[in-house]
Amino acid sequence: MERKDFETWLDNISVTFLSLTDLQKNETLDHLISLSGAVQLRHLSNNLETLLKRDFLKLLPLELSFYLLKWLDPQTLLTCCLVSKQWNKVISACTEVWQTACKNLGWQIDDSVQDALHWKKVYLKAILRMKQLEDHEAFETSSLIGHSARVYALYYKDGLLCTGSDDLSAKLWDVSTGQCVYGIQTHTCAAVKFDEQKLVTGSFDNTVACWNGVPEPGPSTSGGTRGRVGCISSRV
Repeated sequence: MERKDFETWLDNISVTFLSLTDLQKNETLDHLISLSGAVQLRHLSNNLETLLKRDFLKLLPLELSFYLLKWLDPQTLLTCCLVSKQWNKVISACTEVWQTACKNLGWQIDDSVQDALHWKKVYLKAILRMKQLEDHEAFETSSLIGHSARVYALYYKDGLLCTGSDDLSAKLWDVSTGQCVYGIQTHTCAAVKFDEQKLVTGSFDNTVACWNGVPEPGPSTSGGTRGRVGCISSRV
């Protein structure tokens, strides 16, 4: 059939097809498909995929895409980021989406920071931390061995942990090494606190002791002291 005759025939068929009911159109398509060969079926399959699978993030205005994305939960958003580079770019650019995700985790949001990528990273870091806590991988444990009775008091500061015990002693530990860097014999400690110059202990016997000469973190003999040690004790 010549091209001109084919176009005339196709126009006539189109007019007739549009005049049919939906049921008649379906029957017509079924009949044409049954008459098609492999080449026609492959052509039909390729074109149907394009027609049925519309990329709405490409077709919609950016503002409308952001509005729709706000209704998705963060886990679904992260999955959508894997669909394509275009989807990842659009989703990662929506500041409000990731700010909302961070708010849902209980974060205090600074609305003046309008960097969507920043809030996405904050959210991902928080989720990773929560998973590490759940799997008990967010921290390391170690045993500090030195007291011979119950530990009543704890105080932590700048990598040092002070403990007060029922064995009438208080000790200062370097948390990074697990070593005791300072130890004193005193009363039963109900409370302990220290700074760069002194260590203060409070007891169940209504006395407070202030020990001078607290060392900086570093190697020492377990339970030993470095430098001059003095104690001032008072009853309250």
